[in-house]
Amino acid sequence: CTTPVIEYHLTIDSTDGGDVAKPGEGRFSYCPQQGDTVVLVAVPYPGYQFVNWTGNVGTIADVNAAVTTITVNDDYSITANFAKPYSLTISSTEGGSVTTPGEGTFVYDEGDVVKLVATPDPGYGFVNWTGDVGTVANVNAASTTITMNGGYSLTANFEELAEYDLTTSSTTGGSVTVPGEGTFTYYDGTVVNLVATANSGYYFINWTGDVGTIISVNAPTTTVTVNDNYSIIANFEQIPPGKVALTTS
Repeated sequence: CTTPVIEYHLTIDSTDGGDVAKPGEGRFSYCPQQGDTVVLVAVPYPGYQFVNWTGNVGTIADVNAAVTTITVNDDYSITANFAKPYSLTISSTEGGSVTTPGEGTFVYDEGDVVKLVATPDPGYGFVNWTGDVGTVANVNAASTTITMNGGYSLTANFEELAEYDLTTSSTTGGSVTVPGEGTFTYYDGTVVNLVATANSGYYFINWTGDVGTIISVNAPTTTVTVNDNYSIIANFEQIPPGKVALTTS
């Protein structure tokens, strides 16, 4: 080093799964006046792969490369990170597909958290994930995650949805304008908008019949969730002479 003597120190370490072969591991001294650029070589053990360099990596040429360089302009401490690569094989049953990350075999580093999204086809619903589900966050959720702590195989399961009939009608004085009057077929779990419209001189009273899943039986505009065969009626009454209807919402 030139006078006055200034030395910078580079401390190198590694995680389990490999070593830093060049310049080695430990604490090394360099002279910044000479513009020291140090070659770094990380070597994984069998069954592992190099992931990246972490720490004071601002002057590392490529933090994702096992062979790269660092320019020593200060005291730095860096770590070479290694991980086991694990495969994730994904498939699905009839009625849908895994849209994220897709279907097939994918390779991830140990500890990676992978997003899973299962998308059902029309007329089908997602059931669950089966297979190596020990680290799946929620096996019953179509959108969830899996933590890669080993090699895993997953299947997204779908089933055909049941179909139910919704029959709508009305008393004298108005009509069901949405979805209309008659019998309509929906998949299980469909939320259907309901709108009852009174004729002139009449006002809406309530919905009657199979009203267990109607949000508000007293509101002319509401919804019903179709979980079975339902029949509902929109009820109207004539406005008494000398009175007018006041509708609030």
